[in-house]
Amino acid sequence: MNTRYILSTALCLALSAGAAHAQDYPEMKLRENNLVPATAGPALANVFFADEIAKRSGGKIEIENFWSGAAGAPAEQLKLVGAGALDIAVFPGSYYPAQMPFLGAISALPIVMPTPDKAQEIANALWEKVPAFQEEAKANKIWPVIFKPLNEYHLLCTSPIRSLADLENKKIRSQGEYIPIAVKAVGAVPVTVLPGEFYEALQRGTVDCMLLPWDLLNANRLYEVAKYGSTISFGTVIADGTFFNLDKWNSLPDDVKTLMSETGKDAEAYSLTANKELEKKALENMKAEGVEIIEFPDQEAFQAKLPDFLDIWQKRMEEAGKGDAARQTVEVWKSVN
Repeated sequence: MNTRYILSTALCLALSAGAAHAQDYPEMKLRENNLVPATAGPALANVFFADEIAKRSGGKIEIENFWSGAAGAPAEQLKLVGAGALDIAVFPGSYYPAQMPFLGAISALPIVMPTPDKAQEIANALWEKVPAFQEEAKANKIWPVIFKPLNEYHLLCTSPIRSLADLENKKIRSQGEYIPIAVKAVGAVPVTVLPGEFYEALQRGTVDCMLLPWDLLNANRLYEVAKYGSTISFGTVIADGTFFNLDKWNSLPDDVKTLMSETGKDAEAYSLTANKELEKKALENMKAEGVEIIEFPDQEAFQAKLPDFLDIWQKRMEEAGKGDAARQTVEVWKSVN
């Protein structure tokens, strides 16, 4: 990554908070659990957030980050932060579809968020305009300050994908409730593979293709065992939310809430900039490692084969008795998209 470029972006964003330095903030230390390492792409905005909070508060407010799930496993995040065992937890709502069907949708549905910029815009619009999102957060005793997207999902395969027909019967790494539907719709076979098993799954032929953003394909060194990238796009999703414990959030003085909210918005902007740089560097490195990046000529035909994922989600919400809120969600989502 071009560190100088990223740091210069951070400096520009920090200028907007210059007046905050003069505030007399209370001293506090907050515990935040992050499921990924500090060096991972999705973590960069949280590193920025913690550093900027310390800087803008004159060192009075410290966020202590626990990386790689050191303060709690993925399945425990909602419970831990909701109970106040953590002040802040960073996780995708899609980990908890029963408790977070609305906040989880923005981390689960393929294609309906075409780019990272649009994903962030959609997430913030839904939070601000659809009451069900804030009601769901309060019911789970959490409050978000950052939504950050992943880069677009593409394919890295052990054989070339030059057309839609080449996807037929390919075993593609899948996840969650909805991506398997997309994979099956094009005649491919969805295979669940856990993050720690990506490399071996490709190496052993458990899957023919890995479906991830370029930067995550590169970070996992999957270019060592698969040499054909396809620009086919499955869109993107929100990587995670940065959620405060609701009682902790409500206990913060108004000026601290303002500091957190403003710095959170700057962290979202920083995330988009960092993502673009990560993607650029990933592609450069993968090409240098011998990966052929093949332009996919049939994106429109691919998308035409897919169902309307917002419609599928809305029908499931209607069956769960949440139809009115789901219809409002889809209306706002499509108005932004």
